[in-house]
Parts: sequence; structure tokens; C-alpha cells
Amino acid sequence: MTKILLSNPDKIHKIRQKQYKTNQTYRSSFLDKKTQYYKKKFTTRRNCPVCNHKNSITVFKKEGGVFVKCKKCSMVYLNPVFKDKALIEYYKTNSDNQHLACMQSPKFYSSIYGAGISMIKKKNKKKNLQILDVGCCSGFFLDMCKKINWQTIGLELNKTDIKIAQKNHEIWSTPLENIKTKKKFDVITFWDCFEHLKHPKKTLNKCFGLLKKKGLIFFQIPNSDSFAAKILRDKCNMFDPIEHVNLFNKQSFNYLIKKSKYKLIKIKSVIDELNVTKKYLNYEDPYFGTLENLTRMNFLNEKNIHSNFLGYKLQILIQKK
Repeated sequence: MTKILLSNPDKIHKIRQKQYKTNQTYRSSFLDKKTQYYKKKFTTRRNCPVCNHKNSITVFKKEGGVFVKCKKCSMVYLNPVFKDKALIEYYKTNSDNQHLACMQSPKFYSSIYGAGISMIKKKNKKKNLQILDVGCCSGFFLDMCKKINWQTIGLELNKTDIKIAQKNHEIWSTPLENIKTKKKFDVITFWDCFEHLKHPKKTLNKCFGLLKKKGLIFFQIPNSDSFAAKILRDKCNMFDPIEHVNLFNKQSFNYLIKKSKYKLIKIKSVIDELNVTKKYLNYEDPYFGTLENLTRMNFLNEKNIHSNFLGYKLQILIQKK
């Protein structure tokens, strides 16, 4: 098993906090100051994006968004959610510090991307795989792929990231559903991207046409069953009230795949976030508090977290039938 190296989590959390603060002014422009919800002209209501069930329970409100949980398949999702056009425009111009995060924490990102590459290699041993990375940001993952002679194409909407990524890779700047190409890929990857896409069934159908026979899709997604997320709830960074429109767990993702043209190859839990959880349980700031006096919580350990699929994220591999 590939070890995920999270040697300096505080550095990553500080970068995330900087990104959040940078986006605050931009995000607040969508807020109705009277109702404190996002303006209705930007949003639309929906049923569960996985099973289409109408009934849900409200989990909590955060900023101008509301997270709900489907009573049928346990999917957690934003409802209402930004309309397609509004969401695409948001991604094109919002600030993104993912490039900075990769540059300042290369060991962590190299190890977690490496875990994904290893999962893919075990299923397809070709040396020159053709890969499409959806939501490629500035291309850190694609750089790793290119070093092992994979043929790379990235898809990205953020204008700043596109300028960086296209220095080393072919980059498409069109939403996935609008892509028109005769190219076929061995692998399509979604690194912390699938949760940003409103229509998971349509996305999988689109990918089906882009994949070669027995083609693979790899996902890394936030896990709504994460122990950290369930403890921190609205204080958890996972719950982004505009961008993270769909939050899967093992159950809801399995439900999605059973109704699709794919078969599940592997699913595993990664990134325990135990330091964050323990600090919060010790009445500290979960992301920037001290790690002192936490020995009494040693029963919370990495093995128990991942064996029960309670890690902060899931890595998943599926294959075209």
C-alpha cells in the first residue's frame, strides 16, 4: 500500500485558509444580504443527483448554502445549487491556490498522486497510457504522468491555472459535457473535481464515449462519511457552500455505479485527518490548534479510520464494461 505523506498538514491548511479568505469578497457578491442565502437568480432546487429521490433532511446551513442528505441513498448535496451557467462562470474567475499548495507541499501531493498512479498501473500495465485529467489545475499530476511517459491532456476552466498547465501539456478549456473530439483515452482522472460537477450520471455517460474499450476512470473525492467531517460538521473545510455540490460516501457512490455502464474495481479510504479531529475534540481550533495533551485519544488511529472507510477522502477506480 502506498503511504500518504502528510508531513506538514498545518502548511496545507494555511494555504487553504488563504484561498478561502481570498475568495470571500468574490463569494459574498452572490449573497442576498437580506436573506443571507445565495441569490435566487443564481440557484435552482433539485432532487438527489444520484437516485433522484425527493425526500431529504437538512444537515446544516453554511454561509449562503444548505447541505442536505438523501433519505434513500445517503448522498449529501447542496440544495439549492448554483445553476450550470453561474457555476461555470464562477470557476473561470475565482481565485485558486492549488498550484501554491502543490509547490509548498510537494511530498504530500506526490505521494497521494502516486497512490492513484499505482492503482491505475495495477489494472492497466501499458507504458504509454493516454490520460485525460479533468480539473487538472496547474498540471502537477500531469507532470508526474509525463515523467513516466504517459500521454497527457488536461481539462481546466480556471484562467490562471490554464496559463501554467499549458506550458507543459495540451489543455482543453471547455466544460467536459461540451467536449467534441475523436480521441479516446485509456484513463480519465478526477482529482478532487467530481464533487464540483452537478450531474454525475451525465458526466459518467460523457466519459463512456471518451474511453477506449475497458477504459478506466479514477476518482479522488471528499468522503461525506469522513470521521473528521462528521465531528466538525459546518466547521469542516469539506463543506464548501458553492463548489462542493455533491459529497459521496461509499454507499452513495456504489449506488451510482450500479446504475451505470461501469464496474467498480477498487475503493479505499485515504487521509485520516486525525490531528484535525483530535484538536477539535480538545477544544482547540481544528486546523491551527496545538497537538499537546492528546495522548488520551490514541484509540483514534489510522488503521481504524481506513478499515471503516472513515478517511477524509476516497480513492476509487472503475472500469468501462
